[in-house]
Amino acid sequence: MSKPKATHAFTFREGGKVTLYQKGQELSGAALAHAQASGFAPKPEPEKPKAEAKPAAEPK
Repeated sequence: MSKPKATHAFTFREGGKVTLYQKGQELSGAALAHAQASGFAPKPEPEKPKAEAKPAAEPK
């Protein structure tokens, strides 16, 4: 699975250091969480629930 990439350039401050993330740059950790919350990166798609097996019809 590929790492999410920034869809827009943004700055992120962590530990007193400001980092500029360019459009298309791979993101991880806190920068990824910030980018997803702020709309600078796509949010992860929710997992689709697996289809549960239906029990066989009981004979009457």
